[in-house]
Amino acid sequence: MKISPRHAIFGAALLTLAGCATEAQAPHNATVSQQDLDFVTTVYQLVQFDLDACEYVQKNTLEPKVEAAVDKICADAAKYAPRIRAQADSAGIKLPNALPVSLKAKLVSLTYHPEPNLSVEFLRDEISSHESALAVYNQEIRAGKNPEFVRVAKETKPLIEQNLKMLRSALPNGVEQ
Repeated sequence: MKISPRHAIFGAALLTLAGCATEAQAPHNATVSQQDLDFVTTVYQLVQFDLDACEYVQKNTLEPKVEAAVDKICADAAKYAPRIRAQADSAGIKLPNALPVSLKAKLVSLTYHPEPNLSVEFLRDEISSHESALAVYNQEIRAGKNPEFVRVAKETKPLIEQNLKMLRSALPNGVEQ
């Protein structure tokens, strides 16, 4: 039986997608709730988004007012990525290996069509992702079952708030979020 190139590509794409997980997974006997898994998933994905965006943005020319904010966000993402992995490992959680479509779309927009410019696009994306992170941290503090994740959320929330304020203030005058 001969397989057409079109069918071969389609099959390869299905196999690739089958290996992609956009949500954290825990064994059935793990001491984490669905809320805890949602927290770990979102935090990990937002940090991965930051790392991916930073890889592109730091290679390009940015407005001087934005450079310090970019450097801070990128340094924080690099610092927290291994911590998130370690916390997930200690709880027996398998982290996602793919970003959700919404974050992939932001990366595509950032790298191919930054509007009105790269600096503003990055700041807007980061403001949005930090607002999402803040909501997830607040939810974990209120409803999380894993004491370690709740502690991390409480300890890290002030950094998220501080960075959100910094990002908003780095937007050029007259530019809306």
